[in-house]
Amino acid sequence: MTTNVDRTREFYELLLTDFNAATEKYVAEEFVWENPLPDIIPFGGIYERKAGLGRYLQEISEALTMSPLNFTDMIADGPLVAAVGIEENTLVKSTGKHYTMPFVHVLRFTDEGQVIHLREYNDIREMIVAFGG
Repeated sequence: MTTNVDRTREFYELLLTDFNAATEKYVAEEFVWENPLPDIIPFGGIYERKAGLGRYLQEISEALTMSPLNFTDMIADGPLVAAVGIEENTLVKSTGKHYTMPFVHVLRFTDEGQVIHLREYNDIREMIVAFGG
């Protein structure tokens, strides 16, 4: 039986390698991705539906050369999954500075196994410095 933790792992793998497959299989029609960030960081905000997710990933790729996300734990409780990890040595293109950032992403799945909501909780102290703040 596929669990929401399994779905979370595959969603992130596909998101970084095959956007169309990731959105087709795992992104619900009413999907929302939230990443509240200060104004100095150009890709914070709320992104809705598949088109919004595409815009979010485009804005990230314009601003950063990201290292892989290293997940250390995934904790499930029914439709919710907390994906805990660290992003190490990410480059901010505009400043040439790197940062490391611990994070927790909380995903909510529909009964059909699609992500309907994702909220990022990031330790952004180093990120702000790398963006010049």
